Amino acid sequence: MRIVIVEDEAAIREGMVKLLHQINPQYEVVGKAVDGQSGYELIRSVRPDLIIVDIRMPDMNGLAMIRKLQEEQVRCKVLVISAYSEFEYAREAIELGIINYLLKPLKISELKKALDKVDQEIRRDQHKEYGFSLENIFMGCINGQLKPDAYFHEQTREKYGFTVQEPAELFMVWLGNGYEAQKETAKGLLEHVADHTVKFAANIRELKGWEMLLMILYRQSGGESQLTYFEKSVVPMLCDNLKKPVVCVWRRIEQLLDMSRVLQEMRKDLEWNLCSPDRTLIYREAIQKQQIVPIKYPLELEDRAKRALREKNWEELVLCYERLYEYLVQETHLPSQIKESLIRFNWSLVSSQKEKKEESELHIQKILQRIASADTWSQIKQGMVEFMGILDYSEPKLEEPSVSDLIHRAKVLIRKYYNQGITLEETARKLFVSEEYLSAQFKKETGNTFTETVRKYRIKKVKELLVETHLKMNQIAELAGYSDPKYMSRVFKEEVGMLPTEYRKEVQ
Repeated sequence: MRIVIVEDEAAIREGMVKLLHQINPQYEVVGKAVDGQSGYELIRSVRPDLIIVDIRMPDMNGLAMIRKLQEEQVRCKVLVISAYSEFEYAREAIELGIINYLLKPLKISELKKALDKVDQEIRRDQHKEYGFSLENIFMGCINGQLKPDAYFHEQTREKYGFTVQEPAELFMVWLGNGYEAQKETAKGLLEHVADHTVKFAANIRELKGWEMLLMILYRQSGGESQLTYFEKSVVPMLCDNLKKPVVCVWRRIEQLLDMSRVLQEMRKDLEWNLCSPDRTLIYREAIQKQQIVPIKYPLELEDRAKRALREKNWEELVLCYERLYEYLVQETHLPSQIKESLIRFNWSLVSSQKEKKEESELHIQKILQRIASADTWSQIKQGMVEFMGILDYSEPKLEEPSVSDLIHRAKVLIRKYYNQGITLEETARKLFVSEEYLSAQFKKETGNTFTETVRKYRIKKVKELLVETHLKMNQIAELAGYSDPKYMSRVFKEEVGMLPTEYRKEVQ
């Protein structure tokens, strides 16, 4: 609770600050004023939850200050503390709607009781403003911003017959790129399900950013789960009436307040669609029962695809991809392993060609990132078609044959981006390997660390600019990827044995 104290006696004013903190450390005194006029200006500025005010003060008394604030629609709770018990003051306070009125000298128990009462009034006002609508309650659970108290639970139970502390079940319908076209139809089907049952109440929310609808099942009769009903009846009905993609995910939660966290987990469970037949309801218990088989990477198929690519035999290459898809779904594998195998397969084809042009390389990176986050085979195959469409745009390979494809690609990235602050972390991410593995392989194959290699390219660029231009040191530093020309000079001296200015004089 944010509080402003308006009191002309300094001892009482400062004593009140200490007393409030002792009563409740959560109380925050956001301002103090010595008279009604300065209090009025302070309150208009900070808009506290509560004003603790004396009545008799210079310039403007406490009640006049409150009246002026009310005329300007500045709404705050008010606790009047006065040494005067005249009826006229009490009557005027009542007219202003002030029901909290304490007489000096204060008793701590009375002050604490009055503050508790104000705190409850503020909470009730906040809840009324919130509206207690089902839409606000469920959206608060979805975004994790709902912070209910006992009064909130009391009101939701009285008004709607449940509280957000009770268990519920969630049914998620993901529509992918067909979301906008099909959401109204899907919503109508789910509303039909909700309207024709007495076993639960339901609330249907649109999650546009995730391209899905969420059906929240609450106030369930006897706590009976609806999993079997949705798996056997609702999912087939949706699949019969909607175009693909339609992926359905189910979870039971211990309380509605857990919804934000659980939705993130359900979003991740979507990828199990890659391992499941069509019209399957994905839920945690079924996932845990699956017998996961590690993938044995199909090297023979990879070699066959490389040969088809070299020979520009596109029909054979497409056939290789079809065989790869079939192989990956013959047994149950982790979705992450399926996508990792696809990415590795694609990188092997890129690596078997000559180095890609810069514009194609960026495109390839984006395609592989989409595959890494794919939830359906249609998303993956769409990426594959796009991927094959750019495979034959190539340029001569400049790296030595003794360097592996991975390190070759890393050195190409360094050459292109050394002056843009490229890092080991960023390079590893682009190549879909760990930082540790790339660092070890780089040192093993080149004899230099990644950082040392970047530095050599930068020093080479500095030398060229020193010799071929009349640019200033700060301009050269920027073009070579250094943010500080002094640091550039220090590194240059370590590498070359002299400062850049000395080097320029010597070679000219």
